[in-house]
Amino acid sequence: MIYGMDLNTEKGLLLVADSFGFLYLLDRRSKERIGQPILIHKKGSKVTGLHCNPAQPEVLLSSGNDHFARIWDTRKLDPKSALASLAHGRVVNSGYFSPRSGNKIMTTCQDNRIRVWDYIFGNLESPSREIVHSHDFNRHLTPFKAEWDPKDYSETVAVIGRYISENYNGVALHPIDFIDTSTGKLLAEVMDPDITTISPVNKLHPQDEILATGSSRSIFIWKPKSDIDPTEERTSQKVKEYVYGSGSRKKPNGKHDNSSDDDSDGGGGKSKKAKKTRFTHTAKGKGKSKA
Repeated sequence: MIYGMDLNTEKGLLLVADSFGFLYLLDRRSKERIGQPILIHKKGSKVTGLHCNPAQPEVLLSSGNDHFARIWDTRKLDPKSALASLAHGRVVNSGYFSPRSGNKIMTTCQDNRIRVWDYIFGNLESPSREIVHSHDFNRHLTPFKAEWDPKDYSETVAVIGRYISENYNGVALHPIDFIDTSTGKLLAEVMDPDITTISPVNKLHPQDEILATGSSRSIFIWKPKSDIDPTEERTSQKVKEYVYGSGSRKKPNGKHDNSSDDDSDGGGGKSKKAKKTRFTHTAKGKGKSKA
């Protein structure tokens, strides 16, 4: 089964990894496999992710459930040719190079740690920082993955969903966290009282201030809250939009049933009605960002 995949657009390569620890190289033009599969993680272990360096596409970062993330040179691959092996306490959910320079590495591990290495060609024996964050998960959830903000020139801001719930005005919510990886400081929390499910999948737009979140059977689109005149609010109600998956159901009253039986935490089985409300999404603000 395929678990990790990335493109080397410079060489026209598709890199694919499986649940047995092997890496496959495919030629996008001929659509044929190049060479034989290469064991890049412990045999029989799942490769959870692959990422090509944006500045040096021949440099590859892999992560696996053998508790390691590894750096490779795809020009000379063999099972013992890793440039570096980054040890972790538990399964490594993901590993990413920083989006612009490619000089940093950020990994998400199931030991509730986000690890950051500031320079890939420096001392990699231990991370530059370990950030404690709640993202351990149960078997019903997609693994949490901290991802860089591609618009951040400082390459310090990351976004990740939170597993543990907190009480916000009597409602148990699972915020989406914006973190300064240079300090470990929480920059902002994105949440809504009508969304009580967990949001393990989060993707920031490469150019605009837009966040897409996968939660249960729905995708939520978040945009910054703009200062508008109250008289114009009726025409501005679509700041948040819902995109429903095939698993959602429409009730007789015309509203969608967005309840989840596998990733709600503390919801008591009750489904909240989703309203079209305005959201704030302040990646570098202080305090809590909420509807």
